[in-house]
Amino acid sequence: MLFLALDRIRIYAKEPGKKPDMEKPFVLKRGTTVQALALAVHKELAERVTYARIWGSAALFDGQQVDRDHVLTDRDVVELHS
Repeated sequence: MLFLALDRIRIYAKEPGKKPDMEKPFVLKRGTTVQALALAVHKELAERVTYARIWGSAALFDGQQVDRDHVLTDRDVVELHS
């Protein structure tokens, strides 16, 4: 409820070929895009990111490919690609 009250979401990062880090989420504002997540990870990654794969409530299926303007939802697992 705290995240809802503060208008924040938790996003879990996943490196390609590895399991997601479910211990340390990125805490971002609701309405955050893949591009904004990439910027939170590293400035250079944000410049190069072309798409992401997501697992979670916003995905139609696990590992769905989305573009950099896709809006993330709470507890999504995101794998960034450049």
